[in-house]
Amino acid sequence: MIRRTCRSLGAAVVVVALFTAARQAGAITTTMDTLVGTGSNAATGLTLGDKHYSNFTFSSSGDAPVAASAVDVSLVSSDNDNHYQLRFTFARDQLDAPAGQTTDVVITYQIDVLGSQLINRVGLAFDGSVTGGNGNAAASVIETIRTADGSDLEPGAPVSDNATISVFNDGTGTGTDVNSTSIAVNPTRSLLFTKDILVSSREGGGRVLITTVDNFVDQVPEPASAAVLAVAGGLLLARRRRA
Repeated sequence: MIRRTCRSLGAAVVVVALFTAARQAGAITTTMDTLVGTGSNAATGLTLGDKHYSNFTFSSSGDAPVAASAVDVSLVSSDNDNHYQLRFTFARDQLDAPAGQTTDVVITYQIDVLGSQLINRVGLAFDGSVTGGNGNAAASVIETIRTADGSDLEPGAPVSDNATISVFNDGTGTGTDVNSTSIAVNPTRSLLFTKDILVSSREGGGRVLITTVDNFVDQVPEPASAAVLAVAGGLLLARRRRA
């Protein structure tokens, strides 16, 4: 009986391994200028797994505006965790503000589900810092999330089709630094995002720098993957009871 259970468990492990191998993490890299205006990816957007990212817009203003061509964009999926990360990197044209300067970047886009794995959580993170100065400087990202169809966004919250989350760093200032945050959303097929990315330093303030800004979406697992894992878990439990 134990041998039969082991053989069944082994078969289930093989099934899980094959399922996992068929859903390896993927990645796409490009630059922001290809996604906006007449860029080479503007019409099609980015598709990875069953998620489609489209309708990108980009603007930058202030003392040292950032060029869209200098913003790197990467999209990575780790399907085993039902997790997608969209990263904007400001390395070749730094998004920074020395004392007395302010620069702003606004990015918008849409995420659509092409398959059955609905989005149920949204996250925001960044690498922002303030060095030197007297605390009168800050790096921040304010992200507004909206449902495309006007449906209610957050479970258990007052009825609304939108929500705002933010990250913040003011160095030695009195504010509470928050480098990442997330909210649960009602399972949905489509979301609209607006990111307001700001570096600002008053006279005598320190140098403010934002290197990366990340968007995360998590999703409800597909029934097929949940079923495979349930079978493997059940066989493992049976083996332990009979051993």
